[in-house]
Amino acid sequence: MCLKFKQLIVFFILSIFFIKSSVAEITFQEILENPADLEMNLTYAKEQESLGRYKTTLSTLERLNMLYPVNTDLKLYLISILLKLDSEAKLQLMLEIMLQDPNTTDETRQYIEKTLATIREQSESKDKGKWFAFADLSYMQTDHSNIDGVSKSGKLYAKDIIDDFVGLKYDKAYSRGASITVGKNLDQTSAFSLNTGFNINTQNKNTGRKLEGENDLAFASLTYSKILNKHYLMPYLFYSRPNQRHSLTADSNTKGVGFNNTYSLDNTSDITYGSSFSSTIFNMKGSNEEDKVDDGNNLTYSGNVGFNYTFSDINLISTKLSLTKKEAEAEYNGYLGHGLNVGYTRILPFGNLKIEKTYQRNIFDEKNTFIHSTIDRRDDIETSQIQLSGRIIQLMPFLKKIDPKGLFFYNLKYNESDSESTLLQNSAIRETTSFNIIKRFSLYE
Repeated sequence: MCLKFKQLIVFFILSIFFIKSSVAEITFQEILENPADLEMNLTYAKEQESLGRYKTTLSTLERLNMLYPVNTDLKLYLISILLKLDSEAKLQLMLEIMLQDPNTTDETRQYIEKTLATIREQSESKDKGKWFAFADLSYMQTDHSNIDGVSKSGKLYAKDIIDDFVGLKYDKAYSRGASITVGKNLDQTSAFSLNTGFNINTQNKNTGRKLEGENDLAFASLTYSKILNKHYLMPYLFYSRPNQRHSLTADSNTKGVGFNNTYSLDNTSDITYGSSFSSTIFNMKGSNEEDKVDDGNNLTYSGNVGFNYTFSDINLISTKLSLTKKEAEAEYNGYLGHGLNVGYTRILPFGNLKIEKTYQRNIFDEKNTFIHSTIDRRDDIETSQIQLSGRIIQLMPFLKKIDPKGLFFYNLKYNESDSESTLLQNSAIRETTSFNIIKRFSLYE
């Protein structure tokens, strides 16, 4: 990992732990020692609420409600937190219990009945507005430290002979895109959506051949989601077609199918797993006829399993194991790969910070004799990434007058890929820094 990335990580880690909207005066240890102290526990609940830790606030109030079942003010506070969490099922249950409680005052009953009426009205309006649609316009600039993937040694193999690796290192790339999403809420637990879009990409230098750096990408996906008890199921279909506009490089199209599921263990932990299958076919049209473009045709199978743990409501630690099998027309393009990803996400006042590290090893099926007749290819890739994303008004609250609904989004990302390979040309370090801004337009709600 380069020094630049280490410095960035140290800076962000120090900053996130010094940024606090308020400082809690009561510790969790004090609450454990005084679980029945109403005043102390209420103060703790309010402190946790001010920090945005609503789940901690909710658990504290639920415990107090069992200890002090006739305290109406406590119940009303609990209702306000349930409203913030949008926990409709728990909220209705709490309201029904309070209506049956003889200690509930007439004034409180009137408030409860109004709240229940509002919930019913919102449920009816949701049923009427099942369809939704929105469009996104995006712009992204990416700075590349090694856009052509020049090897660490500056050398490459060509039919067993070591030669110089000639290529461009630093350059910028620009991407402009548009997409539209249309979907329907089938009921309170299921929905489907269709997303389709188009990106236009341009490279800045291209060693003097600007037209060869222009390409576009068309894509589409169809997703179905279903909540079933503790499962969040999501099967999907996808398609992409990159097009090298002015290059002799062959175009391709990829289509595939996949499935993901998240199983909730409790309020803080869940297990994720998924698999996918895709087929990529290269197109001879526009390519150099001497190139064997069919050699790149492939079928790719992948699977993954992971574990997520949330703490203090604003921190997430995630781990994921993955396995990929690529079967190519030319076996030297096929490989078996396995990887490990570890990530940390924290919710900040100005966005979501994510730091992750991925280790990947790919073992190729066969030697590529055009490169080297005796060396088997194996790549060990270490990828480090730090990302900050959110709404523009989180960074600049004064823009709320221009963007009252918060429909401008940003994404800042730094990525470093360090590859060690048995083949000279595949051992390279690449760094990218990108800034992406998205404007969303609500078409139908």
